[in-house]
Amino acid sequence: MVFAKNLQYLRKRDKITQEELAERIGVSRQSVSKWETGEAYPETDKLILLCDLFAVSLDALLRTDLSAEITEPAREEAGEVLSAFTDKTAYALQMDRFSRGIAFGVFLVLFGVAACMTLTGVACTLGDRLKSLTEALSGVAVLLFVAAAVFLFAFSGIGYDKFRKAHPVMGEVFSEQELRAFGKRFAVALPALVSAILLDAALLITFISLVEAEILKVFNKEAATCYFVAAFLCVLAFLVGALVYFGIQHGKYHVSEYNKQNEQGAARSQHFKVKEAICGSVMMAATAIYFVLGFVCGWWHPGWVVFPVGGIICGIVDAIFKAKGGKE
Repeated sequence: MVFAKNLQYLRKRDKITQEELAERIGVSRQSVSKWETGEAYPETDKLILLCDLFAVSLDALLRTDLSAEITEPAREEAGEVLSAFTDKTAYALQMDRFSRGIAFGVFLVLFGVAACMTLTGVACTLGDRLKSLTEALSGVAVLLFVAAAVFLFAFSGIGYDKFRKAHPVMGEVFSEQELRAFGKRFAVALPALVSAILLDAALLITFISLVEAEILKVFNKEAATCYFVAAFLCVLAFLVGALVYFGIQHGKYHVSEYNKQNEQGAARSQHFKVKEAICGSVMMAATAIYFVLGFVCGWWHPGWVVFPVGGIICGIVDAIFKAKGGKE
């Protein structure tokens, strides 16, 4: 029962709710509640996380009545240590959530296009009535995946922005050993992923060339081409998602860049709003054009090209605003 009393005391001392504690150590709120009432007991790995979180030893957490023995000066000192520690822990957790959310969103966009190409290939083998239906479904598939990706981008971005405003400056978060370990992983992952993307593109070109030259016999060339492109995009979705993930993780381990971005944030806020308005308008226009081409002209298959074109335009706008911001 000493552990249950200590856990409740430490949590309340540091003004952490059961939900917040559960999120930080990766358990449910019900588990934390049972620990505090003595109905259940955490596993060893969770005990270690609790010790790190509250800056106490395992022996003290399990055997000592902390609420009775900690003096006021010691409480203040422990609170300062804990505040710095929890800020750093929260930073690492937030950046991990942000990198996973953005990377998975990118994956969903490319995977949605792959699903569209697969359905387009199926449509090439069907009659006129089913072909029109399947092509329409291919457009719907893209929109569903893009909608899910937009939700992830917005959710992850809002969470990151709220954390950034609450913590505009971070101290040293990672040790030299952790930085070196990530540097080694990044040095291997980056060239490997880029090489894999090039290999994926080379395989696509090879297979399509073999089909066009009739060296590789297929029942329907157009359908086969769509399937090859779909396979290429599925692999590309995973590789680009991983590339985005490692890119954001690289920023996570370079806290100075995080602090620098926050310092420049106010100066760039107006440019950012204008850029977002332009890009949002471009993508909405692309969506409208896609629907017009699909429903009016029946061009669901060639019509999807408006989305990558819109993305290219947004990339150009982003580059222009970055160049303008650099000059200022």
